[in-house]
Amino acid sequence: MGGTLSRLLHVEEIEQSDIIIAVVGQSGVGKSTFINIAAGKDILPVNNRLKPEPSEVRHIECTDSARYGDRRVVFVDTPGFDSERDEKKVEKEAEAMDDFSRKARISGILYLHRITDPKLTDPPAQRLARLKSLCEDSVGGFPSRVILVTTMWECLPSSNVGEGRQEELQKYWDTYMPRGKAPSTVQRFQQSSDNAWAIVFALLGADASGKLNEGGMPKPQN
Repeated sequence: MGGTLSRLLHVEEIEQSDIIIAVVGQSGVGKSTFINIAAGKDILPVNNRLKPEPSEVRHIECTDSARYGDRRVVFVDTPGFDSERDEKKVEKEAEAMDDFSRKARISGILYLHRITDPKLTDPPAQRLARLKSLCEDSVGGFPSRVILVTTMWECLPSSNVGEGRQEELQKYWDTYMPRGKAPSTVQRFQQSSDNAWAIVFALLGADASGKLNEGGMPKPQN
């Protein structure tokens, strides 16, 4: 099951101790679906790709001591990486994300991609530059704390098709890694709460019990 307490937050309610996870990707990749499943209830409307996504950044709190102790996990739902979006809206969103990153440290970023798309489509150069800048300022580098999450496996004719695409995506994603750092992994989203949180733990690190320590990183081993 999902978190025992899940709700929308105002940015003013964000605290320095919160574990902040930004969820990014193009419109219709399943960002809201991922957050809703992780939260255990439908907090965000799901975009059917027939209308534009909301232009505002939304924050969703999940609190469950059994999963992550006394700290809150806050998912940041961002508007889609769409080249046709109005440039003024893009600039406004970027400013909002900059303001947010000054109030609380972003612990990691989940970049969602439809496995039904044969290739990883680059976001516009301006948006990718903004994502890299955000990672470098708040996460400690791009993409050491970023995971590519493939979605919509249930829409494929067979899992073999998806597995081949995922291998290609991993190779493509690895090209973003700075030299000397371990590869950033590609994870498969399987439409379950446990799977969503397994992806979160893969992003941030967790001890054997699945609980995150301060900073969202694994507890040191004795």
